[in-house]
Amino acid sequence: MRGPGEILLVSCYELGHQPVAVATALAELRRAGFEPAAMDVSVDRLDEEALGRARLVAISVPMHTALRLGVRVADRASGSAHVCFFGIYAELNAAHLLSRHADSIVGAESDGPLRALAEALEAGRAPESVPGVRTTAAAPAIAPQKFRPDVPSRSGLPVLDRYAKLDVGGELRPVASVEASRG
Repeated sequence: MRGPGEILLVSCYELGHQPVAVATALAELRRAGFEPAAMDVSVDRLDEEALGRARLVAISVPMHTALRLGVRVADRASGSAHVCFFGIYAELNAAHLLSRHADSIVGAESDGPLRALAEALEAGRAPESVPGVRTTAAAPAIAPQKFRPDVPSRSGLPVLDRYAKLDVGGELRPVASVEASRG
């Protein structure tokens, strides 16, 4: 589970912005000694090789459009990979996702539970034993939350100039937004 790309974090759509949910999950997993890969299929083609290599595929679904696209990614994942949806729309659509597309669900504030899920899978423990993780076997116990002011890890994501731009008099300028809340 700790080898390069054995964990794959997938963003499907974040309104033309670099995916902060994936960036914060990358940082948490890297701090724990994992070497996750990231893919943003809103700007790059789905990498079937990376998807097939992954033992844990975690798909970020912060909104409805991402959810609709995410189920397509999940359905193409290797049958041996554990598929987890994370984000507010994962929790809102847990019953459907668990019945057809996912092995587990993590709601908002997912960084800690995703790390704990990777650690549990690596140790051969059942995912439903992890606080904050929902499976068909169990609803999640509330995961303890700690505020982590750490900087997201954007390494491995497409560079910022691949995202939304503003046309000002024929000059394309990068645009940005401030994430004031999560979930």
